[in-house]
Amino acid sequence: MTRSLSLSWAAAGVLGLWLGFPNDLLDAPPLVLLWPLSLAALGLGAPDAGAAFRRGWLVSLAGGTAALYWLSLPVHDVGGLPWALALPCAVFIAACITGAGGVVCAAARLWRGRPPWRLAAALALLWYLLEYACARLLGFPWLPLAGALAPWPLLVQTADTLGAYGTGALWLWAALLALVCLPYPAGMDTGPPRAARFFPGRLAAGAALAALTLGYGLWRLDATPLETAPQGPGSMAVLFVEGNVDQGQKWLPAMQRETVDLYCALTERGLAALAGPPAPGAPAAPDAAAQRPLVIWPETALPFFFQTHLLAARVRGLVQQEQAPLLFGAPGVERRPAAASSAPGTPPPGPDIFNRAFLLAPDGRLIGWYDKEHLVPFGEYLPSWLDWPFLEALLQGVGVYAEGTSASPLRYGDLALGMLICYEGIFPWLARERVAAGANILVDISNDGWFRGTPASRQHLYLTVLRALEQNRWLLRGTNTGISAVVDTRGRVTVRGPQFRAGTLAARARLNETPSRYNALAPWLPLAAVPGLGALTLLRTGRRRNDATRA
Repeated sequence: MTRSLSLSWAAAGVLGLWLGFPNDLLDAPPLVLLWPLSLAALGLGAPDAGAAFRRGWLVSLAGGTAALYWLSLPVHDVGGLPWALALPCAVFIAACITGAGGVVCAAARLWRGRPPWRLAAALALLWYLLEYACARLLGFPWLPLAGALAPWPLLVQTADTLGAYGTGALWLWAALLALVCLPYPAGMDTGPPRAARFFPGRLAAGAALAALTLGYGLWRLDATPLETAPQGPGSMAVLFVEGNVDQGQKWLPAMQRETVDLYCALTERGLAALAGPPAPGAPAAPDAAAQRPLVIWPETALPFFFQTHLLAARVRGLVQQEQAPLLFGAPGVERRPAAASSAPGTPPPGPDIFNRAFLLAPDGRLIGWYDKEHLVPFGEYLPSWLDWPFLEALLQGVGVYAEGTSASPLRYGDLALGMLICYEGIFPWLARERVAAGANILVDISNDGWFRGTPASRQHLYLTVLRALEQNRWLLRGTNTGISAVVDTRGRVTVRGPQFRAGTLAARARLNETPSRYNALAPWLPLAAVPGLGALTLLRTGRRRNDATRA
């Protein structure tokens, strides 16, 4: 592969990764496929596997840093680091999660002798397994292909069967089949350069797979008409309240009463607007309280320990006054029992602190809570190998959180709320656990105020959207600064609020108890992909070619 062609493919990969995901310039979801396509092409033209890995990682790192530059903001704004040190933090995280790009590029070089159709399928399966493994092992699966495609629901409907990672791999397979129709070395023809030619059959195969995927999407969307405001049995009303509280101020003790007053006032106004003025002389409906919406305040809306703080009475009083259930985020605390073997005079162990979602009944009673189980590194805990004092400012004002252990839904009446807090919404298995435990609707409360007006909020929204499609559940997403939204079972955003504006967003959603195909298949898909990849790569090709003729 010539130097100019290599640079062209590298530029295409960087731009595809950056522009495919929500960004500051141009949202073009299908362009994200240029990223893995460029890795495949660069690998095929590399002199050896080591060079291929370096090229693939550098391309992925450049595009990933452009897509994730916003990671430096909380390190600078909250952690207090100068930009010269904050920016490398974003590069470091991007380097960790884009190393898989180097693996794919190296694999393309190592597998270059396979028949093109087999190589295309093998790289697609490898991509699927790498996305899955990175999500499980690294804990920050922010750049899956389906996350970029999700703003166009038509492209991701197969997630109801294959999941988000399988859907990304399916589109990659179609794109690779189209790529292998190109003459060597731009594509995957493994013959000598003098035999390079165009392969229309491979292009037709890729186009057919893409057409089938689109056809399935059209069928599924048509079979489930869009409901922007579901009514009747099985529907529910919800009122999101966004305080738009500044992240740098919310944990100051002087802000606690002001924050409670703000959320209470916004809630009162929002519920009053929903109820509307009563008709003159008309009696109140006997079931008016039962029709009150579920009020949702965002993650850590209350910056204090709700169970022990005096301001909790103000919140309970609001709920009793409005006769509406309230779901909100606040730190939770539980005392650890002293060990029986503790030596006399040993101080009692400190309490466990949780990032908690509380649910209050209309009479003000606490009827349930959920503790976040998948914590954010640097935002909610410090890895032991990075226990440095200057990073402690990122811990949201309450210190290190403990992990929750229960996936049980929060229940009120017909509602079984499958809870996800903040970036828990990007993990497919967490949503699946909520549904397996009986959730008939998913709820994600979040706080993206760390990231100002960057694309982080839009990226987060569409990564979370995929959980609704995978689990066949509507999803309610309530945030502090936006983007609050309601998502239907086909991954369509039915209601979407603004950003950086204190106010409320009224919406309706539908409850559902029908499981998706993916809910049943999810544990088996990775297990099937491993032997499939082995068969595609380890079986003999039937003939060997001189590698020198392909370099």
